[in-house]
Amino acid sequence: MILDKPLALPKLDRRGFLAGTATLATLSAAGLMPMAAAGAAVDAREVERLQAKVKGKVVARDTELYEPWRRSMIWQTQKFPRNPEIIVQAESVEDVVAAVNHARENKRRITTRAGGHSFCGCFMRDDGMLVDVSRLSTIEIDAAKREAIVGPGVIGRRLQEELGRQGLAFPTAHCGMVPISGFLLGGGLGWNGNAWGGMSVYNILEVEIVTADGQVRTASETENPDLFWAVRGGGPGLFGVVTRFKLRVHPAPKAMRSHTYIFPFTASADVAAAMEEIGPKLPLNVELIGVITAAPPGMEKACSAAGCDQVFILQSVAFVDSEAAALAGMAPLKDHPVTKRAIAKIENAQESFENLYYGNEVPFPQRRYCVDNIYTDSLAKPIEVFIRRMPQSPSRVTAPVLLYKGRPELPDGACATKGNFYVSCYAQWDDPAADKANKDFMIAMYEELQPLGTGSYINELNQEGRIHRIRECYTADGWRKLGELRRKYDPGLVFHTFYGLEPDRPQA
Repeated sequence: MILDKPLALPKLDRRGFLAGTATLATLSAAGLMPMAAAGAAVDAREVERLQAKVKGKVVARDTELYEPWRRSMIWQTQKFPRNPEIIVQAESVEDVVAAVNHARENKRRITTRAGGHSFCGCFMRDDGMLVDVSRLSTIEIDAAKREAIVGPGVIGRRLQEELGRQGLAFPTAHCGMVPISGFLLGGGLGWNGNAWGGMSVYNILEVEIVTADGQVRTASETENPDLFWAVRGGGPGLFGVVTRFKLRVHPAPKAMRSHTYIFPFTASADVAAAMEEIGPKLPLNVELIGVITAAPPGMEKACSAAGCDQVFILQSVAFVDSEAAALAGMAPLKDHPVTKRAIAKIENAQESFENLYYGNEVPFPQRRYCVDNIYTDSLAKPIEVFIRRMPQSPSRVTAPVLLYKGRPELPDGACATKGNFYVSCYAQWDDPAADKANKDFMIAMYEELQPLGTGSYINELNQEGRIHRIRECYTADGWRKLGELRRKYDPGLVFHTFYGLEPDRPQA
């Protein structure tokens, strides 16, 4: 097994990377400034024409600033070798309109990026234009209506902090540094998601979106409802740039609590079976999550005695208004016989969104990643795959995650795939020489898992390595409808479709 070590790089500002604002000096110090990749030069007059219409920065592929800009667009340390010809950092919706019009008129295809948190860098394509909307990051809250108007570049932690000041909350991503835009547009598996909409995307009330014709449209259930349907889950295949979200927000939980139990890896099958029994007994506002990971510091001996250096961590988190309600809601876990096999436990811990973010961000620093997933109605067969394959993982810090979903009722939208459990895995490593081993490991494992599932979640599908599974993130009818709507709103194929699909190939 490869024991990964931190890279010896200067300290980098993660917020700066997510916002695309890392300075040239910082990037240079980190050794992230090789010469731009070879490619067709962009006519300087074209860049000048576009820059004259855009207040934000326009950077062309053959310029000195291009490569550090391109690399800063990608959150993780794996910088995918794909090169858009032009990067536009928009400062306003007018900048987005100018960029879209320019791309259409100059036959350049567009992708968009808010935080660069796609694990496969699906927004980074060869040729064409990358429109960065990370600077569109305003927040307006109407506490009386329980609504918020939010820019696509707003990160989950900041939104939660602003809402919390007014006693409100939102089902953001489990990692607080993830911006809301790509997270929501792909569906959004968020905190307390079963109680707050089933999927986070179903808290969108309305969007402002720039379509391929350069028009700024409003999309909601009553205005351009077909476009709104696509917004609710179309993800990286969406044919427009969302520049503003109107969101439904919720009363903030007043007494968040958690129970955490740690088991030896050898107990994984029994713990997974317990999750199947416990999940349906929990109220919607109690989240149940299991993680297979390396033994925490100080527990190596106990795990080694059990025959493995990995553990299965099982946690419930209650999003409620009193300690009594939390304990009652989490009782199906605490009272289950499997907890007696735990080698460590922490019960009735006080939680906050910041605690939860921190707990998820520490295990997932800026490294090289490959991520994949399925939904499934039963863990019995998938856990057998993990038990057999995880000891051979090239990286000991690779972590499968099992989240109970329970097939929530969802409104009408492109995001419709579901199962009782969401089963994902996060491969992470530091050495570029280990790329192939880790990616091959994940592809082989998820090709074995796929027939055991009911579909996949587009935001965390390995779109780089399993292109042929992209359709399985949607229902058959949903996939056809996305293709029909693309032909209606983007007949000239201004926007790139899903990563790996041919530009001129119809989706349906």
